[in-house]
Amino acid sequence: MRVMHTYCLNYNFGDYALGFGVKNMLRTVFNVSYIAETNLQGQIFDDYFINIINEKYDLLVIGGGGIIHGAHWPQGWFWLIKQENIKKIKIPFIVYGAGYNYFKDEEGIPQKGIIHLKETSERAALFSVRNDGSHARLLEQTGIDAEIIADPGFWFGVNYTGRNIIKSDKYIVIQLADDKPLHRFGSFENRRQFIESLNSVLKELSKNHTIVFVPHVYDDIGLSKEVAQGIENMEMVDFSQYAFDHTYDAIGVYKNADFVLAMRGHGQIVPLGFCVPVISLENHDKHKGLMEEFELGKYNVNILDENFKYKIQSLIVDLISHKTDLSSFIYNKNIKLFEDSKNILLNIKDLEAYKKQ
Repeated sequence: MRVMHTYCLNYNFGDYALGFGVKNMLRTVFNVSYIAETNLQGQIFDDYFINIINEKYDLLVIGGGGIIHGAHWPQGWFWLIKQENIKKIKIPFIVYGAGYNYFKDEEGIPQKGIIHLKETSERAALFSVRNDGSHARLLEQTGIDAEIIADPGFWFGVNYTGRNIIKSDKYIVIQLADDKPLHRFGSFENRRQFIESLNSVLKELSKNHTIVFVPHVYDDIGLSKEVAQGIENMEMVDFSQYAFDHTYDAIGVYKNADFVLAMRGHGQIVPLGFCVPVISLENHDKHKGLMEEFELGKYNVNILDENFKYKIQSLIVDLISHKTDLSSFIYNKNIKLFEDSKNILLNIKDLEAYKKQ
């Protein structure tokens, strides 16, 4: 099976992680000849490109990632194809683990996006959303009852072979997010208080752990440096050395972490895929949604909670004392999610001829 995979490139380490995960899962389930890729946020699906897809590929995969977003985009979400052109795609196509990515203070999917998404869902061989509460938010706005599948970023680490770039053998990962700061923090005063609280917590943790900061996008670097001030036992993954041709090594940092504090969805997802415990620093509905669907909702704290510092300290103590049991629970949960994902793909009728025997 020849596959064209279109997803978001050139911005976020997390999208690269899910890209590896999609490929790992496809190769697990199907006889894959090769997988080509293109940037969902740049490739226009015009007649010329659609003809190439129809002639040279057997499957088109769209996503995952937070691609149900962008009211200002031509179609009201990230897929750059005119509605009337969707029917021109003659090979099967699937939407794999799409995320509803609007913040609470945004207006949500515009009408043009609702119409386009409905057309897409009706013509897709599989229209699925990731397991972070996206199903309920999409259903409420569009009426689309999408399949729920584990975010493919969980499978980034399948048969992982990357190099270890962290010097310390005992570290925790801190993954912070600072694009769209007013959506995440509400105000710059809230952001300042967050920095102050987290810095204090990490200084204490740094007595026994190296604190490793892992920016996922360029805009995360500044916040990471602010939180890191005064912490001597720390490392900062140099974004410029890994974006984006060495993303595999950068994201692999999660594999050997003791645990992770994360502000981004894939800062939660990738370490969980490695069976590493996570405390979610909630700044979007999807963060709490993912932890609840993973049955670890206890380990989620809103960054705007008035008792944020106390709660994060308590959760860290709890996590450390239950780390072995947590890792075992995550391992068993991943086995189930992996099998569920395989079965969803195996049940796509249009792809039966390509199943591994």
